[in-house]
Amino acid sequence: METIHGINSLAQYPSGIYSALKDILPCDAMCYNEIALPGLLKSWIMEPAEALPGHLLKESFLHHYTEHPVFLHYTRSGDLNSYRISDFLSRQQFHDLALYNEYYRKSSVEYQLATCFLLGPKRMVGITLDRHCTDFSEEDRLFLDLLRPHLVQAYYNVEKLELMKGIIETGGKELLFVSRTGQVRLASDDAWRMISKYFHIKHFQHYLPDVLNSWIAHERARLDDIDDVPSPPAPLVVNKDSQKLTVRFLWGGKSAGQDMLLIEEDPEVITTGLLVDKQLTDREYEVLAFLSQGKTNSEIGQALLISPLTVKKHLEHIYSKLGVHSRSAALARFYQR
Repeated sequence: METIHGINSLAQYPSGIYSALKDILPCDAMCYNEIALPGLLKSWIMEPAEALPGHLLKESFLHHYTEHPVFLHYTRSGDLNSYRISDFLSRQQFHDLALYNEYYRKSSVEYQLATCFLLGPKRMVGITLDRHCTDFSEEDRLFLDLLRPHLVQAYYNVEKLELMKGIIETGGKELLFVSRTGQVRLASDDAWRMISKYFHIKHFQHYLPDVLNSWIAHERARLDDIDDVPSPPAPLVVNKDSQKLTVRFLWGGKSAGQDMLLIEEDPEVITTGLLVDKQLTDREYEVLAFLSQGKTNSEIGQALLISPLTVKKHLEHIYSKLGVHSRSAALARFYQR
């Protein structure tokens, strides 16, 4: 599980999950696909890359992939459980497919186990594990079903991380993801360097120091106890010699499995902090707090008991006050103030 949740970029996601899956579900290769529903293949990645003997074979797969029995089942039924090709076709029926003769036969693939998950109403990720000699067992299939929620969560972790990296890449800030059990899920080297420096930790560990965990627990409890929309929490400031570290808590919401910490060293260069910028109203702060969690206008409206159109109007006011024209620019500008 640590390998899956330790992936830190979307580019590394296919190779990262292959490294994790091949150790617990032995296979000869893995294919990773992103699909725009109802059936347009947007990406196709083989792991390891040398498992695909030539570009023309990939073209054969792209030409015939709509014959794949598991893919057809997913798109027709919406059932997202893991399946083997042998759950739908006999070996002879599989061999009769053009997909087999033009692709799988030439790749020496006889058996396959597949799973998928949705990234939205029109985006799906498909992952297939290939074997040459022996079929996957029913236990293998059920085990992949158990792993799928972790694959989904790891994808969203990385997606959020890359979004936040883009927001803060010019601001000297670092992002850290921490689970509700206190486990560090994602942290850059610079983020951990700062934590180590100010909290006297000698090397990376999977849990934060007690004093920081206590502060996080306090903030979570405070926010969980509020039925109305909370204001953004005050940052934790730690002094060391002539320098300061500011840690801001970004709440994931009551149903989330993790929260984020925004970490910055030497914040005295920031003339206006997160909570003292009087340009914005309390409601605009609330909208920004949910915006920082990646929520849509509809989700923010549901949380604040206002319409998406009202949320849009608040965002227009925020853009005007901060001198920006987009959601990401508003957050970047806000955190730099």
